[in-house]
Amino acid sequence: MQAREAQPWAASRVRPPVREQDLTILRTILATRGGFTHRQHLELAWSYLRIHEPEEAQRAMGAAIRHVARLHGAPDRYHETITRSWVRLVALHLAGSEAESFDEFIADNPALLDRHLLGRHYSPGRLSSPHARRQWTEPDLRDFPRAT
Repeated sequence: MQAREAQPWAASRVRPPVREQDLTILRTILATRGGFTHRQHLELAWSYLRIHEPEEAQRAMGAAIRHVARLHGAPDRYHETITRSWVRLVALHLAGSEAESFDEFIADNPALLDRHLLGRHYSPGRLSSPHARRQWTEPDLRDFPRAT
């Protein structure tokens, strides 16, 4: 196995930049959907998972959300655990999906639209903790299902 090239953000607090391809996807969703609600976050995760492996999709998603938060003067709004959890859940559902569009995918998986779904996996205190906001935190109520 070939060693991965070290990234400057891997061992520091420096965050990865948004790649142009990922930024184009983000801009398209913002322009065509008219906002950046929970549904658009799911669409962004779905879009990134269709072109990236899950770990890279999580990185791209984090970079994109931080970018939007900075543009809106709210860089502290980004939440690492929530972002990664939703990418995981979308990836899990995408693995068994034959949907060719996001609208088709979400019609087949309407439970993902429940913004409170993470409450099945995390207690409120754990999910709202500063630690969970800054870095990945494992669920304390129920593990996420594994793709089969």
